Amino acid sequence: MNNIALIAGEGVLPVEIAKKLNKIQDKTLIIALRDDPEILRPYAGKLVRLKTPNFTRGIKEIKSFGSNELIMAGRISKKIIYRFPFAFDKIALKILKNSLRDDHSLLGSVVKVFEDENIKVIPYWQILPEFIAPDGILSKRKPDERELKDIEYAEKILRVTLPLSFGQSVCVADEAVVAVEAMEGTDMMIKRSGNLVRRGVLVKMMRKDQDMRYDLPTVGVKTLENMHEAGMTCLAVEAEKTLIMEPEKFFQLADKYKIAVIGVF
Repeated sequence: MNNIALIAGEGVLPVEIAKKLNKIQDKTLIIALRDDPEILRPYAGKLVRLKTPNFTRGIKEIKSFGSNELIMAGRISKKIIYRFPFAFDKIALKILKNSLRDDHSLLGSVVKVFEDENIKVIPYWQILPEFIAPDGILSKRKPDERELKDIEYAEKILRVTLPLSFGQSVCVADEAVVAVEAMEGTDMMIKRSGNLVRRGVLVKMMRKDQDMRYDLPTVGVKTLENMHEAGMTCLAVEAEKTLIMEPEKFFQLADKYKIAVIGVF
């Protein structure tokens, strides 16, 4: 096993990856771009906190630590592009100047920066294969006929939005679009949906050419809590391309809230 470094954004995913890396290698460099970096300290050989993306510092830390492979995981809000561009280093500013602002283009440009420095970006799903959503009914309660129709309708919407690099998730009620995910992220989109109609399904899928090394859709306990708060009753995720975080807690909560969960292709 090579010495794998981790760039950790917000959310549960980077924490789970840090835990696994701590088990399979002697030490891990963790570069944290999140508000609670100390949560990662128990799993880090070295913990570096960056308030904004600083590629010059990141590359220097990775090389000096002796890492030649990298996992990138977790949310880094795009709003920092608009609020704090003055805090970016020269490499980050060059990426913003030469890349489109959609997630697909930005992430691809970020990966190229590291790989041009001979730092290989590897898939995080290989570290957590047990979190990959399988096909079929995953919860005790099955989706009812109305929910299945809404899922089918949502898939049609996503086939249009995903190639345009937005709308990874959509909320649908009675075959009408309630909300489409944009820069705010899935959780905020669910809350927005709940403010409009207290019902419906959430469907989350992946762009066909999305890079599975660093950008898989993810759901977890917080997803279900927000759905329950918003009155939503069914969650459909793309099978074999979605991570379900803390799966034991997740399915216990799905059954408690009677939220149907299904993996679809």
